[in-house]
Formats: sequence, C-alpha cells, structure tokens
Amino acid sequence: MSIDFNDEHENAGQDTSLRLIITPQPKAERAREPVTRSRGLVRGQFPSTKMKRMIAWESQLEQKACYHFEFSPAVVSFREQPLTLSFPTQKGLGKYTPDFELILHDGEICYVEVKPLSKLRSPQVMERLQLAHQFLAEKGYNFIVLTDEELNFPNRIRNFSILRPYLRFEIPVQILEQAKAWMTHTSDPTLEAISGFLGLQSTAFALLAQLHIGFDFDEPLCHTSSLFTPVNGDHHHETSLFAYRTGPDFK
Repeated sequence: MSIDFNDEHENAGQDTSLRLIITPQPKAERAREPVTRSRGLVRGQFPSTKMKRMIAWESQLEQKACYHFEFSPAVVSFREQPLTLSFPTQKGLGKYTPDFELILHDGEICYVEVKPLSKLRSPQVMERLQLAHQFLAEKGYNFIVLTDEELNFPNRIRNFSILRPYLRFEIPVQILEQAKAWMTHTSDPTLEAISGFLGLQSTAFALLAQLHIGFDFDEPLCHTSSLFTPVNGDHHHETSLFAYRTGPDFK
C-alpha cells in the first residue's frame, strides 16, 4: 500500500457488505521472506485459471494471497492494483492504490491490502490503513488486510501449487456422479483409493482442486490422504479459504 499527496481527486464506490464464510484457521507458521538484491522486492506472475491470465505479484505474501483467491469459491474474480483512489486528509489529498480487488459471488467488491504483520505495529502504517478504511467505507466498499498470520501456511500453499493445474480440467458429469457415489459407500476413502477407482490420479486431483471432494488442505497431500464429502449445500459458492482483518484496528 502507498498513500501519496497530490491535487487529484477520484470518487468510486457502491453499497456493499462483506460476507465471507470463514472456516477455523490453524496457527500460521512464520517464515522469513527471501528478497532480491534489487530494491528488496520479490516479484513474479501467478498463472490464474480463474482469471485466464497472469496476475502480477510484488511479494511472496501477495503470491500466497493469489493462491487463496484462486481456490476460494467466494471469490469470483480478482485483479492486482486495480485502481488509485484519492481522498482528503489532514495533510492534503491522499492517494491510495490497493494491492487487490476482489469481486465476490454476489457482486460485492472488496479491496485488499497485503502486509507483513510486523508492519501493522508501525503507527504510520496503521494511520494509513485507517485512512483507507474510512474512505472506502464511506464509499460503500469493503476493505480487508491480509498478513502472514492469514497467509503463511506452507502445507496449504504446497497443496495449492500441486492442484492449481487441475483447476482447468473439465470433469464429465458421469465421472463426478460416480466419484460422489463411491465416496458415499467407501468407509475409508483415500487419494490412492479413489485414484484406483477412477483409473487416473489426474481426475482425482481435479476433483480435489475443484472442491468436489474434500481433504485437509493444511496436511501434506499424499497417497494416504483421507478424503471426505464436502457439505456444499447452497452456501458452497460462499466458501472462503482465508481469514482476514478488518478496520478500524485490523486485529
């Protein structure tokens, strides 16, 4: 996030309210982020099946955020550095560019800031986040912050990385129904067992990636991984795989 001061002014917004279903989150593992020698930044491109394009990220935390957005059904679309907003502050006109914009399943818009948790201890950073929160709230936008506490889950990221290519696989309806029926009648379903039943591990991976069949994302995916049938119902499209922080204190 950056807030600068200039003489420009832009208004944007609509009436929204964030409603993401959050599953219980384990305690995150802390890890030092490696950096390049150039300005201390790590940059790259995330190949998004959901967006059908490469998404630019500027830190490994942003890359991890992309994985969570990609796999969460609650997030219909996402884009990086979507726009720059200008708003009045005590020092003049503030200028803010969010890290990401999310469009949720019901059309709501949510702006996202990705920051290491240690940065939130800075009074200057907190002041800027609160200014952005206040301005966006007045315009009817949601504003959330994601830190390493919400994003740094090595096993989950590894599993996302393994399954991401299978998000684009088309699963025939007949195969999907057969897999669901098999899950219902199998006492101890595992990845190895369903792969054997389907005849292809890639089909099993596609079922997991697209959340037709569940497993513990925070345990390493392997042949003996236990599977379960997700309780989708009418709220499957609202499922989010990440927790988040909201203003004004972002705790």
